[in-house]
Parts: sequence; structure tokens; C-alpha cells
Amino acid sequence: MRNLYYFQSADAVSAEKIRGTIAVVADVLRATSTIVTALYSGCVYIIPVKTVQEARRAVQFHKRQDILLGGERNGRRIDGFDLGNSPQEYSADSVDGKIVITTTTNGTKALVNAAAARETVVLSFLNMSAVAEYVAQQEENVSVIAAGDHGDTSIEDAVCCGFFIDKLYHHVPQDLRMSQAAQKIAILAREYSGKIEQLLQESPHGQFLQRCGYGSDLITCAQIDACAIVPLYADGRIEITNKN
Repeated sequence: MRNLYYFQSADAVSAEKIRGTIAVVADVLRATSTIVTALYSGCVYIIPVKTVQEARRAVQFHKRQDILLGGERNGRRIDGFDLGNSPQEYSADSVDGKIVITTTTNGTKALVNAAAARETVVLSFLNMSAVAEYVAQQEENVSVIAAGDHGDTSIEDAVCCGFFIDKLYHHVPQDLRMSQAAQKIAILAREYSGKIEQLLQESPHGQFLQRCGYGSDLITCAQIDACAIVPLYADGRIEITNKN
């Protein structure tokens, strides 16, 4: 019997709590959606870092022509960076054969905070089923982490995690003991079945992105199972294990 735990934000995660588990991290708007899109588009691998300074320092360890700097602060592209945090910027024309170093407000923080897990998987609506199938095949306890928003819960990340928990449970119903918080999130997610795009549009961060001119990103991020890949974060980089 495996245990499944749910963490409502990046700040709720500690090495002690997740060590030895499989961590599954979601930041729907937009970090993990963008990471999944970039890898699906042919990016070689992605290096997530917490700060802008770390991102700029990391460039010096690679040939500049091989590297793209991506990320955001306050929703917008960082000055001097090649790309922002819109999944639409990470097409094959932009990222195929490239290494991306990225920093975002919440998502990359959640990923780095999960580094103590035995394995860390990047989750979005775009690769929901692929990740659920992959995790179902493992034997370790599972830590499901919503990146959240500056330490607070974000509805879109919570619902994405809830969908994942529900899918995972249907794969291994006799082998999963969910925490009370995980059960509540799975129940919450069912209320949004078939209404993901509406959820993103009505969420506080979705409304913020629309005011910033990124409304079309919400449509992209709401596409369930559009990218059937399983990105794993290990040794400081995110790479895919499969591509269908």
C-alpha cells in the first residue's frame, strides 16, 4: 500500500516531508505547461532555477548559441531573456535542439524545492494521463505538489492535482492510501470536469494573465493530454522519458 500526500503550495514542501517519494509538481499557469510544451517541441532539456541571478550565472557553463533563457516575473518576460513563460513561445521553431534555463515566480521554486524526492515529475493538464500512467507503475509513496501563488493555494493548480490524483486512483485503487487533503482535492476537481478552460479563465491568476495580454495561453494550457510525455527532473535538469 502506497501513501499519497498533497501539498498546496511550493512553500509547504520540505525535504523531510518528501524524501523517498515520487514528487509530482503542477504549475498550470504557466510554468509546468510551458516546460511540457518546450520538451514536446524538441528542447533537449530544461534547467529550472529559483532566481534571475542563478539563471544568468548558469548561462556561462554552456555555449551561448545552445542556450535559451526563459521565464517571467509578474507574468512578463524578464529583461534580457530570450523567451517569457508563454507556452506559445516554445514552438519547435524556437526550442528544437536547444537547452532552456528558466526561472518563474512559483513553478521553478516548487520544482527545486522537490529536489529531495526520489524522483520528480512535471505535471500539467497537457500530459495528465501520461504522468498518471507512469506514476501508477512505480512503487514509492507519492507527493503531489501544487505550486500555488506566493505561498497560497491557486485553484487551477489544486484542480490539476485533483484530476491527477483521481486518475492515479483509478489505475491502482487497491494500492493507494490518500491523505485527507488529497481526498478533498480529488473531490474538488470533479466539480470542474469538462470545464477546465472556464476554470482557467475565471481563476484569479487567469484573469491577471488576460489583463497582461496572455489570454490565449489559457486555451493552450487547458488542452488535456495534448502532449503525451513524462518529464523527469533530476540532477538539476528536466528531460523526457518518452514521446508519443
